[in-house]
Amino acid sequence: MQNWALSIALDNPADAKVVETTPLTLADGQIRVTIERFALTANNVTYATFGRAMRYWDFFPGDDGRGRLPVWGTAIVSESRCPAVPEGSRWYGYLPAAAELVLTPAQVRSQGFVDASEHRSSLPQVYNRYAAVADRDEHSEQMQMVLQPLFITAFLLDQVLAEPDRAWAGAQVISTSASSKTAIAMAHCLARRDNVAHVGLTSGGNVAFVERLGLYDRVVSYEDLASLNAHTSAVIVDFAGDADLNRRLHTQLAGVLRANIRVGGAHWTQSAPPHDLPPPKPEFFFAPDHVVRLSKDWGREAFETRYATAWLAFAADAERYFTVEEVAGAAAALRIYTALIGGQFSPAASMTVRSKRRACSAASGTAKNRTLSGPRLRAGHDGRQ
Repeated sequence: MQNWALSIALDNPADAKVVETTPLTLADGQIRVTIERFALTANNVTYATFGRAMRYWDFFPGDDGRGRLPVWGTAIVSESRCPAVPEGSRWYGYLPAAAELVLTPAQVRSQGFVDASEHRSSLPQVYNRYAAVADRDEHSEQMQMVLQPLFITAFLLDQVLAEPDRAWAGAQVISTSASSKTAIAMAHCLARRDNVAHVGLTSGGNVAFVERLGLYDRVVSYEDLASLNAHTSAVIVDFAGDADLNRRLHTQLAGVLRANIRVGGAHWTQSAPPHDLPPPKPEFFFAPDHVVRLSKDWGREAFETRYATAWLAFAADAERYFTVEEVAGAAAALRIYTALIGGQFSPAASMTVRSKRRACSAASGTAKNRTLSGPRLRAGHDGRQ
């Protein structure tokens, strides 16, 4: 299938299929990009889970009444009617899990451009920017597209948790889904601060992995919540979005819980908000709003400098935490997405997808391990991280 896209039901992330797409005719000022490679992580499950509520489905509308999964990756311009963006140029940014995309570049600079497509004009601009890709090794590109999109959320959470005028100032931080990559990235940031007690909650099968990271002060399984310190003020950073888990935590921490910051939906099948949740009410963390606020408070240049410093520190250590593997083609993309939805991945595994199969990989269709050894899929995993 030459032109394809992952098509997902708007209200059911598990209802996914590959559909054939018809190439659009370019208008003046538009470009067609062939999508080269993109990452698939639990971050993308969050996009699908909150597709309606946070308007993630609005970025790449499909013509079948279903959603197109947003991903981060690289693309090459295969056709251009925009003289400022030539054919053959490569770009990194927000893309659909698909073979191609039509963009309308504006504010074009040597470093990047903004997509000015009308349907994206009211959406957060942080997702509409595309950066020029310099020639570099494939592994570096894979690590960037897997980790950098989620690291910005982790960096922002670290900043917000450290703000002294918040209700949770000085409280212990309790992270759900502690083995998820965004949680690990936040833990890396928090570990560089003094006097922050950080507890990571995870499934029993992932406790050993999370402990080996050395980033949490304590790791607790979901089955052992009674061991949490219920006498010290706490703030939950919820990467799981599990209604029953939230109810148990709010009950266990009644009277000392200062806030519940909801970030993701790793446990998407249990993500419906509970009706009988003790206070405080969870608040959704929307990263683009904090990018705008902190850029204004610090100045854009200072924001970029502080973010870059934190990112480089995490990227240097990430090689010890994660593997990177790659598959190719539409069927493989659907298989990996389905495995993510089913929680079948080892927490150390990171996946990238090439939109088209290379001649050298077409015969086998197997994933390529780019870094460390280790199992990619975990049979029978319950999906709780």
